[in-house]
Parts: sequence; structure tokens; C-alpha cells
Amino acid sequence: MKIGTGQVAVITGGASGIGFALAKALLARGVTIALVDIEAPALNAAAEELAAMQPGGSVAAFTADVSDAATMTALAHEVASRFGGVDLLVNNAGVGGLLGPVWDSHPNDWPWVFGVNVFGVVNGLRAFLPGMLARERAGHAAGHVLNVASLAGLTAPPFLTAYTASKHAVVGLSESLAQELAIVQSRIRVSAVCPGVVRSRIKESVRNRPQALAGQSRTPPEMLARIEAAFAAQLENPMEGEDFAARVLAGIEADEPLILTHPEQNPHALARLEGVRAAVARQAGDRQAA
Repeated sequence: MKIGTGQVAVITGGASGIGFALAKALLARGVTIALVDIEAPALNAAAEELAAMQPGGSVAAFTADVSDAATMTALAHEVASRFGGVDLLVNNAGVGGLLGPVWDSHPNDWPWVFGVNVFGVVNGLRAFLPGMLARERAGHAAGHVLNVASLAGLTAPPFLTAYTASKHAVVGLSESLAQELAIVQSRIRVSAVCPGVVRSRIKESVRNRPQALAGQSRTPPEMLARIEAAFAAQLENPMEGEDFAARVLAGIEADEPLILTHPEQNPHALARLEGVRAAVARQAGDRQAA
């Protein structure tokens, strides 16, 4: 997919952080932006800032909760009515969850994190992909789907289990979707991006946690303090959004199924693969011994 003027991109979680950085980069390429976020004031401010950055560029703001399937379906109809179709779907909206060991997690942590991080992606796909496929069959250029996962989707950091599990789900979902599209002979491509730390507000994501899913960790305060200090150290020196967006747009144009943005973190992902290879080797050895 060559990104350029005349295309339409839907970006969820677009009011700040990764979503906002991608919106800026795409708008600079002449792409029309449908900016989606659950926080209306922040969303409107972001849309105004984008319009000021790129006079003459087209940005429209849509308030929506990605975890609600009906809302996302209505959003897709609204976007189609306004712009005619979507070329690039960016499922970016996400929350970080709460720190602590899984046995101390609150039951509501899981539906909250999975509702946004996993079902938010599923709802985006169910809402927008049928229209993208119909446009392709009608002769339009094939589009692209970008699902924002995390380095945590390729590794297994401790004390962030719900988030880690959700991002593994996004990676697997993306790989499965790519095969499904290939089987039905669609030229729509799918990328999962697995970044390390990027400047964003994900540490503050509890601000959008629904009251109906409120809950507190049972982790002892002294343990939680140590965990929080360790994570704070890891979040220092985040990648700037502009650098992240440049890498992602290059990955989209290269049809990369897995986009990595932090080379210094690659050994962590490779270490997990080495564990898989070791298990395969052990299995082969067991069979030979038998």
C-alpha cells in the first residue's frame, strides 16, 4: 500500500500518544483522518491541533467507545456516509491495566483490559472490514489494517498479566486475519505493530475505566511500590511519536506483517523464540530416545 492523498484512515485512540502521532504523519501525506477516541474534549482538541498543523488537511472527530460493538458499527456507517470508504484502519485504542501479580488482580481488570485491547480490535474489524472488502471488489485499491499490539505481545513481562495476555491476543488475531484475507483472495494486508515504550498517556489509562468495571488490586502496598518503581525505570526515555510513526508508515508501505520499532528490545523477543526452539529440540530428542 502506497500512502498518499485521497485516502481515508480511521484511527482509534487518536486523541493522544501513538494514535495522535500516526494521525500527524498520515495527515502530512495528504490522508483524510477520521479520528476516534472515547474522551470528547481531548479528541476535539487533538482534531483542532491537527487542523492547525496542516491547513487544508481534512480531519473529522468521532467520539466512540471501541469496546461497544454497536457503537463501532454505527461509527463505520457514519464514516462511510461522510467519506465514502476507508483505506487504512488503525486499531490503536488501548489501556495498560493495573500492576501486580495475577493472583491479586481484581476480576474486573480482565473485562476492562480485554474489552478495549482485544474486543476493541475485533469490533473495529467487524465494523470496517466488510466495507473495505466491498470497495476492493468494486475495483478500488486494496486497503490495509494496522493493529497496535506491543512488545508485550511477543514477550511475557511480569506483573502486567492482563495487558500482556491481551497483546498476545492481538498478535495472534492479526496473523489469523491475514490468513483469512489471503484465503478469500483479498489484497488487503494486515500489520501488527509491537512497539516498546513510546511517549503516550497509557500510564493514565485508568482515567477511562468504566465505573461498572472499577476494582482495586489486593497487592500489598510495599510490593506494589517496588513493582511501580521497576516499571517507572523501564518507561524512561520513551521513543518520540514522530519516530514511531515514521517506522510504522514505512512498515505499512512494505506490507510488513509484523512491525518492530525498538531494535534494542529485539533480543527479548528472540529469547522467547529460543525457548520454543529448545522445546522443539527436546521433543525431537525424546522421540529419538523412544
